[in-house]
Amino acid sequence: MEMTFTRRAFLGGATALAVWPSDLWGAAKKGAKKRNPLPPDLTSLWEKPDGTATDNVMVRRMYLDIAGRIPTEREAQDYVHSKNPAKREALVMKLLESKDFVDYWTMRFCDILRVKSEFPINLWPNAVYVYHARIRSFVESGETWEHFGRALLTSQGSDFRDAEVNFFRATDRRNPEGWAEAAAQTFLGISPADLDRKRKTSFADCLSNVRIKNTREWKEEIVYVDGSDRRPELCDMIFLQNRQAVADAFLMRLRRWIFGPSAPVKSAADSKITGVRGALREIMLSPEYARGSVTGGFPARRLDAEILDDAFCSLSGATRNYQSPAPEPFSFLPPERQTVCIEDGSISSGFLSLFGRPARDTGLTDERGGDVTAKQRLYLFNSGDIHRKLGKLAVPQWKMADGSINPYYKNTPMPKRADGIYWRILSRSPSEYERKVIVNMWRKRSNGGKNRRANHGEMMRDVAWSLINTKEFLFRI
Repeated sequence: MEMTFTRRAFLGGATALAVWPSDLWGAAKKGAKKRNPLPPDLTSLWEKPDGTATDNVMVRRMYLDIAGRIPTEREAQDYVHSKNPAKREALVMKLLESKDFVDYWTMRFCDILRVKSEFPINLWPNAVYVYHARIRSFVESGETWEHFGRALLTSQGSDFRDAEVNFFRATDRRNPEGWAEAAAQTFLGISPADLDRKRKTSFADCLSNVRIKNTREWKEEIVYVDGSDRRPELCDMIFLQNRQAVADAFLMRLRRWIFGPSAPVKSAADSKITGVRGALREIMLSPEYARGSVTGGFPARRLDAEILDDAFCSLSGATRNYQSPAPEPFSFLPPERQTVCIEDGSISSGFLSLFGRPARDTGLTDERGGDVTAKQRLYLFNSGDIHRKLGKLAVPQWKMADGSINPYYKNTPMPKRADGIYWRILSRSPSEYERKVIVNMWRKRSNGGKNRRANHGEMMRDVAWSLINTKEFLFRI
């Protein structure tokens, strides 16, 4: 779901900090009807006067879109405090060469190539892992989309050993018509419902001699050609005769992943079909990408389910629990395994299903759910597990390893204590308004100095919990 926030509607973290949860419930019990005033206009936190995004927004945006994760406190501060006029380009190039970029964008292409073990795709686990590795190689190596596409469409051999053949197996219709629809959708961006009969027939004719057979090895299948192989002719029809259309479809798919499904149509500058890095670099360095979300018109988009899952786990120290619809694929993954790195679309969780992770059944980009639902709000607002585990983020150890009291509690003023939480969650420091709210609430909770340690832990956890329930955290703005 994409949104463009108005000045009045987009209030970010300060809205959550207007009332703490415990005080809200206390007021309800007492029957109080007093309403907190809305915070002042906070546009300057997210947008410059010229309508472009601030450095705090840009660093978070680039990490999310290129690397598929929120930046660490140090990474955000290094970018924001840098005086290098070319720091945006430098960060884009750094992220495009990172392992996180490869992990995240491999996941993206696995969505459209239907990398999944179970029904209705039924690739089976062994094939999933070799296919995933081949897609990862395409993203990492800088291989062009045309070269990768030709490798898929002309492949033959074992699904366990020749990864590209899984393109023909990753569909619920393993016949020439089904493969023609998959080719048109993947390389021309034409959904099966919009594929005209003439083109579908010509594509299917080139695939009419492709066959699939079983072997004696469990669930291994062989893709082969029985008779003349006309698939090179199909490749020429797609990548030569429709070269510009393929380039446009590739670019538009990337743009919709970045700007949302309503991204303006934009034709590729020429018919050259580049790799992922080159196309993304052009998008990330464009003036369009630097616009603000408040008045600049940049479309805010809710974070992907996988990114949210990884963010909550890294912030709170929670462990991930996955399951699969059948004994295979095995869902006993290492606790440190990031969700964006899961190869198999059949391995999921209740959280991922709730937040719209695609089932990888159709390969269509709109299979991923981006809507904000009441169930999602209730989960985030009421999850006791997240609230408890946020204490690991919000509260340092009371005692040091040598048994002495952590000087953090003695020497750090309350407003400064919240800075680290803000930088880790929102990639910025608190505004003056937010500092004022925190200080006032701390004075009420300190209770004359009694139970200072308990009050500190409770309050810092509530700060973190409030921030993860804001649009500023849950949306890529």
